[in-house]
Amino acid sequence: MDVHLLVYDLSRGLARQMSQGLLGFHLDAIYHTSIELNGREHVYDGGIVAIAPGSSHLGQPMERIFLGKTELPMDVIEEFLESLRPIFTVEAYDLWKHNCNNFSDSFAQFLLGKGIPEHIIKMPDAVLSSPMGRMLMPQLNQTINSSRQNGSILGIQSPPSTNGYGSAPQPTKPQPKVRVVHSSQELDGALETAKNSCAVVLFTSATCPPCRTISPVFDELSAEAAGKAAFIKVDVAQLTPLPGKSYPRATPTFITYLHGEKENEWAGADPAALRGNVQLLLQMAWPRHPHEALNLPSFSNPNTKPVLFSKVPPLSKLLGKMGSAANAPAVQGIKQFVEARDKEGAAAAILPNMGEVSALIQKSIESLPVETMFTIVDLFRCGLVDARLSGFFAEEPGHKTVLAILNFVNSHSECPYALRLVTLQMACNFFSTPLFPEEILRNEALRAPIIQLISSSFLDDSHSNVRVSASSLMFNLALFSNKARRERSGDVLPEGDAVELAASVLEAIGQEESSPEALQGMLLALGNLVYCAPTDSEVSDLLRAMDAEDAILAKKKQFPNEKMIAEALYDIRRPRPPRFVMWASQRHRYRAIIDEIKLTLRESSLDHRLLPTVVSEMPSLYSSASTPSLRSHDGPVKVDGGGNVRVVVRVRAFLPREIERGAECLVEMDPITQQTTLRVPNDNDPANAKAKARKIVEEKTFTFDNSFWSHDINDKYYAHQEEVYNSLGEEFLDHNFEGYHTCIFAYGQTGSGKSYTMMGTPDQPGLIPRTCEDLFERIEAAQNETPNISYNVRVSYFEVYNEHVRDLLVPVVPHQPPYYLKIRESPTEGPYVKDLTEVPVRNLNEILRYMTMGDRSRTVASTRMNDTSSRSHAVFTIMLKQIHHDMETDETTERSSRIRLVDLAGSERAKATEATGQRLREGSNINKSLTTLGRVIGALADAKPGSRKRNKDVVPYRDSILTWLLKDSLGGNSKTAMIACIAPSDYEETLSTLRYADQAKRIRTRAIVNQDQISSAERDAQIAAMAEEIRALQLSVSESRRREKDTKEQEEKLEEYQNHVATMQRMMEERSLVAEGKIRSLQTENEALRLHLKLALESLKNPIPAVTIKPPQPEEAEDDTQKDRSAESGDKEKADDGESLYDDSDDTAYDSDVMEDNANDMQEYMRNLLSDLGMFRRKIGDDKERWVVERATLATSLGV
Repeated sequence: MDVHLLVYDLSRGLARQMSQGLLGFHLDAIYHTSIELNGREHVYDGGIVAIAPGSSHLGQPMERIFLGKTELPMDVIEEFLESLRPIFTVEAYDLWKHNCNNFSDSFAQFLLGKGIPEHIIKMPDAVLSSPMGRMLMPQLNQTINSSRQNGSILGIQSPPSTNGYGSAPQPTKPQPKVRVVHSSQELDGALETAKNSCAVVLFTSATCPPCRTISPVFDELSAEAAGKAAFIKVDVAQLTPLPGKSYPRATPTFITYLHGEKENEWAGADPAALRGNVQLLLQMAWPRHPHEALNLPSFSNPNTKPVLFSKVPPLSKLLGKMGSAANAPAVQGIKQFVEARDKEGAAAAILPNMGEVSALIQKSIESLPVETMFTIVDLFRCGLVDARLSGFFAEEPGHKTVLAILNFVNSHSECPYALRLVTLQMACNFFSTPLFPEEILRNEALRAPIIQLISSSFLDDSHSNVRVSASSLMFNLALFSNKARRERSGDVLPEGDAVELAASVLEAIGQEESSPEALQGMLLALGNLVYCAPTDSEVSDLLRAMDAEDAILAKKKQFPNEKMIAEALYDIRRPRPPRFVMWASQRHRYRAIIDEIKLTLRESSLDHRLLPTVVSEMPSLYSSASTPSLRSHDGPVKVDGGGNVRVVVRVRAFLPREIERGAECLVEMDPITQQTTLRVPNDNDPANAKAKARKIVEEKTFTFDNSFWSHDINDKYYAHQEEVYNSLGEEFLDHNFEGYHTCIFAYGQTGSGKSYTMMGTPDQPGLIPRTCEDLFERIEAAQNETPNISYNVRVSYFEVYNEHVRDLLVPVVPHQPPYYLKIRESPTEGPYVKDLTEVPVRNLNEILRYMTMGDRSRTVASTRMNDTSSRSHAVFTIMLKQIHHDMETDETTERSSRIRLVDLAGSERAKATEATGQRLREGSNINKSLTTLGRVIGALADAKPGSRKRNKDVVPYRDSILTWLLKDSLGGNSKTAMIACIAPSDYEETLSTLRYADQAKRIRTRAIVNQDQISSAERDAQIAAMAEEIRALQLSVSESRRREKDTKEQEEKLEEYQNHVATMQRMMEERSLVAEGKIRSLQTENEALRLHLKLALESLKNPIPAVTIKPPQPEEAEDDTQKDRSAESGDKEKADDGESLYDDSDDTAYDSDVMEDNANDMQEYMRNLLSDLGMFRRKIGDDKERWVVERATLATSLGV
């Protein structure tokens, strides 16, 4: 659309005549400007209004300047104008600082990235700076104030009859209108756009009076539905039905559609019936979410505003840290804009040059040090608070400015704290305009780095401010997604991104321990992410898998005052459906459940003995050769009589290294007989000289199903990629549609062209991409011809690397060891990879996307023989299901087939490849698996002609992961083809490959059509059985949970009892030790008393005999007399001593008996105490043993 600037002269020529004398300088006009766009003139005059160009009382403009072209859609432009209304109000109008020219400049900046001419913007300042302008300023301001009371300054208002913008806010989104169609194609297109919701079709006629009566009611209901339903009018007189379709001819007739299916039909011009049916349809299409019945004000408030960081730092200090970059005009322009907005309001702030700002930021990323970059981002953050500036960068082509900042921060694993913080706050300020959230939700390239920034910032456990800002950014994103989801308009956050954000914030909630602000922000973000989300979404499954409820509830102990915990808990709990469900809605849900159970029934791998073995004949649905029907044209489905593995051989062109050494082509192919001949190499070829010297070399000839000559592109028999597919892939895809499993694998030495044959290049796609393309072309053609057949396609992609299986559709986590899958074997399905990712695909682009993703994850490396050598065996599997429901017999027929496309790694010799280390180990495992494959081929091959017996050796499938997984394809239920890729100049390796291929063509497989037929009675019985099984499982799960809860409670009681018993044991042991010490002390004292008593009794029984004394001599008489006296006194003392001794003995004997009795009593008491203690210990042991037995029994019953 063209953008013009309309310039008016409010002085009507007087400024040009008198300005020089009055103002002291020449002035062409007193400029009044507006923007002309899409046939409307947008002007600011007491509000933003839109009028017909030149229709105001100002007349025609003085000048009409072409500013440029804009590619922005009108709804985006209208939304931007709506965001400017709070800035450009009648109260904010200022003749000198905030006028129509400022509006025109802001609008032009948004539309084109450049403003209006500078002399127009600076005109008020020039006038104001003159003496005359300062003198006239009070009178002009008084005039403007008086005009402001009338709602405008110059009297420009939107005419009532137009839909332009008035001074009052108007809805920015167009009201839904009734769509009028005139053909069957238009009607089908209109219904296709409403297949995710509902539609109401009115078949009317211009000559029908009742139609004219009911038509206004129909239009009114369309406006009330607000886009929740498509309202379509069809004039039956102009409608030409397509062949096979019929439409009502009576008018008025109404038909309603729900999710693409016809719901109801009625005739007549009854407004009450129309309103009732439309309301019922809307309730079925848009049922009320269970969350809306809960009291969750933090998540249900439609007026919740996003978090913005509007604080302005000291700009002089901020610019001082920039260095020389602070002098750039763009920096000064942003600085002046931010200062004016901060001090005088948005009305006084003039936008800087947006182009210069964008160039400054991108240049700073390249030139400024990472430690200084935060200054530019912070200044930019301050400007983004204004909706005019953020609106421009929201619609910037490619979002190159903001993406440059986001990618720069995300690319630094050790990003400085200040830079990460201001980048998060800058991203929060994106939401100052409604244009940015819509772009983020719509544009994956913009959304992905924002989500990466949030997830990585949650991991910063050192800075709570970073986590607070990250939670604020996630809250803003979830808030706008929540609003779009509840209003059922616009884009919402994709489920994959919502899962990633939910996982990140749940992990952050679990680790948050210090910041209540961060926790509150995380809970608000998670709550808005989950609020009113589908109950069966992946986010809900993730919350249950990660025990989100327990993780949030655990925060109650650390943050007891956080009120958001309770509200978030109610929000994330699985909501219960409303008690009352309308019968029509319940019927549609029942249909969906039945379809899901039927699909589950098909995938449950039931024993074939439980299913019918004979399928009755059903008329052919269509006769296309490329898409066969689900019924055999020859009657009942039969088992394939068996067939050999189809073997083709393909020789590649010379490689540069072969051309350099002058290699000779040793392979010849006959396009008529399909013979392949390997000639004897000449003596001059050093690569084959050792082979000739080591063994007898002779010419060999082999015959295969096809021989593809891809050596010389100039040869008329050269086989291109397309020819290989037409000869092999197309036929095998036919088998898949017939219901057979198929397998195609490429075999050969390294560098022989296997990956090129299977995968190809973007210019020359190989067998796998061509098969995928042909598959969906056939499905599309079949659905157009027979819509009662549904097709379901799923794919998986894995590699066998070093005898381990790795899922190629699971992204590789950097610096983490790869996760390898396990192999299991089913009695009905054969070997399979457990937990392998199987993704549903709906078109070619999706399947190619998954294929490309897997190719990036595949292990490749460079060797001497091959620059891009595959170091693993890759298996790409396509699962195709065809389900046909016969409306006449109410029978369902399903065919399931599998397309397995295998790109084997090439056999190699260490000397030839010069591999060492990891490459050598890889080559060893590759050769091991290929050797096992050769042994399996040899064991499966039929005996040669003339041989008396068939090889009855055990087939060594399990000797290699590769052969185990290909067991069913090599010798079981599959039609298999082998592409032997050979090099043109390597005699030994080529001969080895051709011999393997020659053996493989003698392998016989026995493929069967994988088809099931279920009648309505059988289907109902199986559905009832499965429903009963589901109920039984639910009861079992409920009972298990109850038992688990009881077990947990019993374990807690047992643990408490055991702790109590242990405490008592310790106390008893302590008391026992004290008692034993007392006993030992008493025993020692008793023994001492016994010894004392014994000595005393012995002294009484055996007294000491008296001593005879001779008479004394005379001369000694005196002395003797003295001695006698002494003796008498001594005898008396002796007698006293003897009496004393006796008495003491008696006393001692009495005391000993008492102590002995006391000791005996004490011993008896301690003996009884010890006996009681022993009995108590035995009781504790018995109780413990009984608890252990009960616990083990309970665990066994729960299957733990």
